Amino acid sequence: MFEMKYPHLFTPLKIGNIVLRNRIIGAPTGFLHMDADDLPTQACAAYYEEKARGGAAVVTVGEGYVDSVHGLDIPKCIHLDEDSCVGGLALIADAVTKHGAIASMELQHAGMYASESYVRGNAIYAPVACIGSGTKAGERLVGIPIPEMPEEIILEIIEKFAQAALRVKQAGFGMVLLHGGHGWLLNQMMNPKINTRTDKWGGSIENRMRMPIAICDRIKEVCGRDFLIDFRMSVADVMNPGGYTVEDGVEMAKMIDGHVDLIHCSVGNHEIEESFVVVHPSMFLPDGCNLKYAAEVKKHVKTPVVAVGAFSDPAHMEEVLAAGTVDAIAIARGLICDPDLPNKARMGKDKDIDRCLQCLSCFSGLLQTNQFCCAVNPVIGRELENKFDTTPVKPKKVLVAGGGIGGMKAALTAADRGHRVILCEKTGFLGGALRCEKDVSFKKKLDLYLNNQARRVSEHPNIEVRLNTPATKELALSLEADAIIAALGAHPVVPTFIKGYDLLHVFGAEEIYYHPEKAGKNIVILGGGLVGCELGIHLAMRGHNITILEMAAEPNFAGNKLHGEAVTAKLKEMGIKLLTSTKALEITKNGVVSEKGLHTADTVIYAVGQRALYEEVDKLRFCAPEFYSVGDCNLPANIAKATKEGYYAARDIGRL
Repeated sequence: MFEMKYPHLFTPLKIGNIVLRNRIIGAPTGFLHMDADDLPTQACAAYYEEKARGGAAVVTVGEGYVDSVHGLDIPKCIHLDEDSCVGGLALIADAVTKHGAIASMELQHAGMYASESYVRGNAIYAPVACIGSGTKAGERLVGIPIPEMPEEIILEIIEKFAQAALRVKQAGFGMVLLHGGHGWLLNQMMNPKINTRTDKWGGSIENRMRMPIAICDRIKEVCGRDFLIDFRMSVADVMNPGGYTVEDGVEMAKMIDGHVDLIHCSVGNHEIEESFVVVHPSMFLPDGCNLKYAAEVKKHVKTPVVAVGAFSDPAHMEEVLAAGTVDAIAIARGLICDPDLPNKARMGKDKDIDRCLQCLSCFSGLLQTNQFCCAVNPVIGRELENKFDTTPVKPKKVLVAGGGIGGMKAALTAADRGHRVILCEKTGFLGGALRCEKDVSFKKKLDLYLNNQARRVSEHPNIEVRLNTPATKELALSLEADAIIAALGAHPVVPTFIKGYDLLHVFGAEEIYYHPEKAGKNIVILGGGLVGCELGIHLAMRGHNITILEMAAEPNFAGNKLHGEAVTAKLKEMGIKLLTSTKALEITKNGVVSEKGLHTADTVIYAVGQRALYEEVDKLRFCAPEFYSVGDCNLPANIAKATKEGYYAARDIGRL
């Protein structure tokens, strides 16, 4: 029977509605192979995909610059202040998320070290007027007078960070890392030794933290509360006699606490040569040498804290997490050396992990040639040419928990690759929650697809289907599967927060799909997403009068803009009232009361979202060496997401 060696390292970290599948975060590393328009290439996407396939919970893309006019320190990087970046970023987001990881983007501004902007003839600014200095990015600025950043530029940059984050989100990323460390602009503004301004943007800690806090708050305003912010900071300006102390860093962390979702604790300044080899620990420093700084911050904040700095031993990471010293570990060079480090640790294959030598060959190669290399991993920087030269799959016993869209795709893909699959479905049929729409006239092709998938699963010689069989922990352990794919779906959210939700004329959308005869003539639907709107259209076609109430300013069509236009047109055609910015306050026997008054109805239907089955998934998490969760049981999404995640989870089985 499988026994998890590192339960703390592989326990998910839940932040709001988002779940990180383990506590290993791929720290930002720049892959500078851009095309002529500074857009990411397929080679770039393949580099980051390898880390996602290797099991990291988050894969962070480095060198994303929010201000290509005033903020560049290198010639080749991702320009996040141009709409054209979205297409290239979508390549990376797809490559990362299809393997179950969260894609994150580092948001960067070089401030007074923006040497590339200076060389291009653009103005650059410092927190206060100074003479340029530095050993790396700033070496071209030595002796150059740099003026103080005007307030209008500060406000402009705050908005540039927010709009950059929005472009990143549009590309499919779930997270950004704000670079507030290592001597870059936000760190310059936070640094009490540098930012001695006398206006509201400097001097006191409240003033020094004003800009980074404003950026965080504006990103949340633009991108929504569920879009995560990882804030990387230098807790101490180590190896710099004129730098600030860990006590200063803790005070900064306390100020940013509550404005971000993770506090990522690094140290030092890129432009101080002695500090550089502590920021990126050399072989003369031990594993986790900078952990003590994150541990000190952890004592003073409520936000989850991330440690970084030469972590490569899963036993060491497990010890740190078990002690509650920090909440997660970020790894950069360790995942360059062995992108499969997380998967190997999870499977108990510690001895197969190639540990980073801390020789800095990777960084030196990047500086010299703009290409990554590694002393012991010949594939790094060449992922694309090796991507399709795959090793033979080792046949495994695979348990697929759930027979919906994602589960059926996973089962078929795994079986086609030679694995023996046992698919357990708790109901008496395959197809999942979408089966409730089988009688909807405009969903006939969906029903045909589900029928065909169910037939293929049932007929496949490598798949054993067990209907009316919940995939419990006890069952999973008894099967002794080599790999588990959890595709358990999600449950509809019941609006217990609205008074009257339990009245007899109130139903969930799924129940009405199955039993439309329960619906009266006049219906109010709570929720203007696709479920609510499509149900409204279906019922209107059956002769009902429909009003849809949506809290948000516009309906949520799950990113499918063109289908959203078709739905909107159909709502108008059917005479359906869609009232946005309308919050339901109470359900009564006469209808629904909102801020806009009473909306009369003899039936009220709720379609206010889905709840991912985190607890049910967790019961299966440590029942096999390989584990994947796909589709709605991660985060309620759509057919495309469930299909893609199920397919790639199955393809990843048996690779190690």
